[in-house]
Order: sequence, then C-alpha cells, then structure tokens
Amino acid sequence: MTNPQVSHSILSFSGRKRWKSCPISVQMSKGMPDSSGPAAAEGTLAHTVAEHYVKQHFTLPGAPAAGAVAPEQVPPPGLDLKGDTPQRWNETLRHHGRGYRDFIRSLIPAGATDVAVVVEMRVAIGSISPDLFGTADCLVLYRVGGVWYLIVVDYKYGFADVDVGTYDEPNEQLSAYAVAAAEALAEKGVRPDKLALAVYQPRRPLAAPSQTLLLDAAWLAIERAKLAREVAAVANPGAPVPGDHCRYCKGKPKCPALHNTLSTALAAYAGEKNVLDMPEDDIVQLFAARTAFKAFWEDVEERIDQLVKAGHKNLRVKTAAEGRKMWKDTKAAAETLLAMNRLDLLQPVALSDALPVLPVEFHAELVTRSKPARTVQVVDVQAPSAIATMFKNYAKGT
Repeated sequence: MTNPQVSHSILSFSGRKRWKSCPISVQMSKGMPDSSGPAAAEGTLAHTVAEHYVKQHFTLPGAPAAGAVAPEQVPPPGLDLKGDTPQRWNETLRHHGRGYRDFIRSLIPAGATDVAVVVEMRVAIGSISPDLFGTADCLVLYRVGGVWYLIVVDYKYGFADVDVGTYDEPNEQLSAYAVAAAEALAEKGVRPDKLALAVYQPRRPLAAPSQTLLLDAAWLAIERAKLAREVAAVANPGAPVPGDHCRYCKGKPKCPALHNTLSTALAAYAGEKNVLDMPEDDIVQLFAARTAFKAFWEDVEERIDQLVKAGHKNLRVKTAAEGRKMWKDTKAAAETLLAMNRLDLLQPVALSDALPVLPVEFHAELVTRSKPARTVQVVDVQAPSAIATMFKNYAKGT
C-alpha cells in the first residue's frame, strides 16, 4: 500500500485493462518514462496513512504503537487542497485511513479462525509468465469451519468511480491479484473455497465507499484461463486498439491510431473538415478513441506549465488582484452559522463521509440513489489500420 520503488512488470496487474484491450501497447510502452501528477502522489500518501492503521490494528510486522496517530504527510507540489489547510488535509487522510481499516475488519466474521491479514504483498502468476506480477494492497485469509475464504482488498483514493465488477466481468486488477494469491496459497497446501474482491474508495462519488464481489472456487479456473489468453495475445499483438485505456498508456507517443485521431480532430477544429460530413460509422469509431483527446490535452497543459515555469517568451501568467473568497475553516464556519441559528445555510457533508456514522435506520429516510448512470460504449471497434484508411479517404474527400 505504500507503493515501494520496485521493478515494474510489463504485464502489471494495475495495467491489465490496458494490455488486455490493446496488446501491442506493451511493446509500444517499452523504454518510455513513467510520469505521474500530484493526484497520484496524493494516492501514495493516502496508502501510507491507511497502512499505518491496518498494521496497527492487526499487529502486523512494523506496526506502530497502539493509539499512535499516522505521521503528518506533506501535500505534493501542485495538489489542489480545495480550500483545506495541510492540517485538515492530513486529518482527512487519517479519517479515510481509519475507515479503510474498519472496512477490512468488517470483512472478517465473528468465529473465524486461522485469520491472516497481509499488506503490500507481491504476488505473481509465474506459471503463465514471469512478467505477470503485482503488489496487492491487502489480502485477507481465514477459515470458518472447514471452509477457507480469500479476500482481495484494494484501496482506491481517486474520485473516478472504480467498479468491482461482476462474476463474468470482474475488476481486471483485483481478479488478477486473486488468481495470483490463490496460486501462492496452493503451493502451501491451502485452496480457497470462497473468494471475494473488495474495493474501498472513500471519495467515491455518489455512492457508498465499499463494494464486495463474492466468488467461488470454479471462478478461479475461468479467470486464470482468461489471463493466459490475454498474455498470449501480448506475445502476438495486432494493431493498436483505441479506447478509454489509452489515457494511461506510456506508448502514446508511438501510437499511430492516436496520431490519426488527433490529426482528424485538429483538422475539424481548424475548419478544414466538417464532422457533419463524416459517415456515421466513422463517427462511432472516432468516439471510441475519445479518451485519446483528453489525454493529449492533459499532456499539452502539463508541457505548457513547464514552459511557463521556464519563462517562455510567448507565455504570460495573469494573476487576479484577489483570489476568490472561500472559507478559511469550514468546520468553524459551520459552527458559527449553527450558533446563529442559520440552519438554512448549512449543508450535509459528502455522503461518503457521513454514511459510516449515520445510523442504519436513518438510511431509508435520508439516502437515495440517482438514476443509473448512462454510459455509451462502442462494440466491434475497427482496427486502427482501418481507421487510418478512413481518415486518409476523408482527407481526400473520397
């Protein structure tokens, strides 16, 4: 959970969704530098704080003293604290870390025996490929009667919703951890009868912070076979396949599919082409690569920020005389308004913060769900070679 500096696998479990969807991305990413922003750095610090409380509660190796508070963390450069002070930001990290600890504790039923909890455990599936490994945030093993249970727990600190998945389509990263952990246990003579994938995401938008997917032993063989097929595809990749997975691909600078889609987008923006003239099927294929545009613009903004810091002659930074007004201390502001009996000016905190302490009997009255999210997905995406031909024909007006 502290994301130690270890060698990264070209078939990392965290990147499985990408290399499963676009096998050639592994080859294109070789030798490309790793890059991450302040949000990723914040996630690393959140893991460090959460690990403190998990180790402390379960008395794991290197556990801090009972009752010790997680050490103060320094906000990463460039991180937007959204009006918080570093002290309040640290308290939020601790609050969520304790929530993660409590969630893990809740997964272990009363009466369980042979309980084992480990954090930051590297697991691998060497029987498929020596490059197939990753580091699990937390693994929980216990027995009830004669039945062994294995739970893979992942701590996600970002705002983007992470779905635990379904039996047939589980979360790619967690399911790989489960297969690897089960393989390691089998070497010690322990074979899980029941499994679960669990995600704890304290800042998950508009939903409860925890998700759990229950699985059976038969699922392991199915998922392992999937992994074997996916690794085989990496060994014999086809053309790049654009999609949402492009966003975190290090091979973007080498990807012709990305370059073609961006060229078309820029031509349309410049007025050289009219998107309304493109065939419907071509628009659908372009939509499939939409993440590429967002990733491209994020790269542009990052480069511009570097050029500003370097004092580029064509870039100027204009700073307003005064920044926007915000609460210096949101808690103190709420207490002041409450003392003034201005309840009309008070708003509930984020649901993810309040739900763990809200009595269950109040949930039905106070909590509801939004309408199901509507997500448009593309099926039968054409190979980038076909998309490239489409763009060439479009440019020629044929």
